[in-house]
Amino acid sequence: MNGALRWAAALLLAALGPSCTKVPIQDIGAFFSLADATWFESEQTLFVFYEVHAEQGLNDLSAIEIRYETDGERRDWTPLSALPSVHDHVPVGCNGQAPSPTDRCGSWSLRVEQEPRDVAIRLRYHPDGELALQNETVYNVVRAGAPHVSRSALVYGVFDEANEHVQWRLRRQFPTLRNERVTALGLRRTFLVDEERYGSASPATAGNPYAYGVPCPDDFVPLDFGPLQTTERAAFDYQTLPVEASDASLVCARATVADGTGTFTTTAVAQKNAEVRPAFPVLRSPIHEATRLPFFLGPCRREISAVHDDMLRQRLMMGDVERTCTDTWAQPGFVEGLVVTLRDAVEAQRPLGNDMVLTIALSEDDPGTSLALEQALAQVLPDERLRGSPRLVGAFVLDSEAWAPGPTVSPVALWCPAVATAGGVASSCAVQPDVPDIALGPFSFGTIPILPTREDYVDFVQTYSEAQAGQVRSLSLLTPEFSATASHVALDDYGVATFLNGEHISAAPSDAFSYCTGDAPPIFVFRAPSMTGLEPFDEGMIAACDDAGLPDACSAAQLGLVPLEFLPDWHALFAEDEYDLGVFWEFPFLVRMEYEVVTAGSLSAFGFSVPFGFHDTGESYYGTAIWTQSELPLDTTLLQCTRFCDHPTFDSAGVYHPQVSFRSGYAHNCYVPAYPALGDGGFPRDP
Repeated sequence: MNGALRWAAALLLAALGPSCTKVPIQDIGAFFSLADATWFESEQTLFVFYEVHAEQGLNDLSAIEIRYETDGERRDWTPLSALPSVHDHVPVGCNGQAPSPTDRCGSWSLRVEQEPRDVAIRLRYHPDGELALQNETVYNVVRAGAPHVSRSALVYGVFDEANEHVQWRLRRQFPTLRNERVTALGLRRTFLVDEERYGSASPATAGNPYAYGVPCPDDFVPLDFGPLQTTERAAFDYQTLPVEASDASLVCARATVADGTGTFTTTAVAQKNAEVRPAFPVLRSPIHEATRLPFFLGPCRREISAVHDDMLRQRLMMGDVERTCTDTWAQPGFVEGLVVTLRDAVEAQRPLGNDMVLTIALSEDDPGTSLALEQALAQVLPDERLRGSPRLVGAFVLDSEAWAPGPTVSPVALWCPAVATAGGVASSCAVQPDVPDIALGPFSFGTIPILPTREDYVDFVQTYSEAQAGQVRSLSLLTPEFSATASHVALDDYGVATFLNGEHISAAPSDAFSYCTGDAPPIFVFRAPSMTGLEPFDEGMIAACDDAGLPDACSAAQLGLVPLEFLPDWHALFAEDEYDLGVFWEFPFLVRMEYEVVTAGSLSAFGFSVPFGFHDTGESYYGTAIWTQSELPLDTTLLQCTRFCDHPTFDSAGVYHPQVSFRSGYAHNCYVPAYPALGDGGFPRDP
């Protein structure tokens, strides 16, 4: 029979009985939501915790009573408040609320020398009445044993962020109740910490992560700190550790707690927080605007379309640049002559010290002209792209028809208009507006002929107007400046990784790393001596990668680089002492345009980018992030632990995790610890 039914039955019997009770009988809808008791043999203490709820309210004289038996004692129903308590128990409300007439929550602790049996807890509605609500009591016995598993409380220490002050904490350990709930139910205990000493050791074990009761080594250095005593769950020692203790891994102390036998004393330990810093705070990659080398290529003996020619000049903002004649594109020597023309322009500009991009408008009505231009660019561009600045970065070609250059030119030439693949995805000239789904009156971003074919542009102008076709108001070609020591790793058609200026991360074998996936695009890569030929990447390393579940990282390493997210695993596996840091560029330069269009009599302006095309529908586009800043922050992306990496850690909620170290728990989790601080109170989060 459950508690509510027993309560109703008692009410019925009382109403039908021959004698009257001294208090009125009424159903108050009461029930126990908690009735727990635990006896600790080593402490000779019986703890009681209870929560009672009554819909109609409780009498001020209602009392929680207990009954038990031992080999030497039979305790009949007795109010807890009538029995002496081993520890302090403060009045509390239920569930963290203020005390209420409808609830009764609390705790008590009794000295009981022998193991109790038949422990039961009940609520007596009134001391002069027979009406009582009894509940099935959850009862546990904890036998004597090692302090960290056999006692109801243990003491441990934590450090502030600077590892200079120790906060000593008392943690309750009950079989069925969590630490914070025990506190909420009113139990308070006094503990004393003294004889603090510092040194280095590894006292914690898997079964005893707080290292409670583990003896301190004899060679630990005494601290001239006085005793610290408190009834709070935590208290800071306001004295600062001496600088001589900077390399010490922990502080030991003598901890004394009260119990049913009097007091108990053993060792408590405070382990320092992992010392963590950004592995490489910021990668400086000077992004600057390249010099445009403009060319207008088209027939000189005839005119294909004056309207289209004007659009080509306007889009590339080349004004009245002299026309380079293409009438003889099919004759021998045309490509060679064009190569000389392009190279002469580059060498004339190079002494000024700026990187360059060829901007070429191509007015043609025969695809053979596009092929001839591609052949010329194949002789000019590839060798220039990866040399140190000043260099020819690439070419931006605005053609009359869509053209897809071959593998020699496609990595270095942005060729517009776009060529659509079978899936409808632009494989070149992927125009990206700054504001997605931009609305421009009756038109959309996709319908306005920004970088169109000649046929599409002429048709649009004839249907609407040149004003509604819009105009480019600014054009910039952004590219990174490469130092003379920069090195590169090309990844087929996907781009190039550049190690800009010898940026590297130094590491000790005992260090640990944490990679945090945030808002920043995954554009960073690393390489180690084993990937550069300085040390052989042998079959043993490949097997180790496979065993560690890192086959992709090993495959990438054999190409000469690995995405930065794998660095924590790589270092844990191979412990190399140096990692070069680089940036992956999907394309050699980025086109930025500001555009104006007149729709419905009003002027609209917007910006967009033109990166190199997408290779497939699943490929990411990282926008203009790396092209609009000269500093690429890494301070929260990759963290490096240099000391105490195997110690317990705090999480972002301030909860202390004694079994989660920086090394074991944060290789691929963001490490954003919230440390205790002087003056932040004595009730830390400690579930």
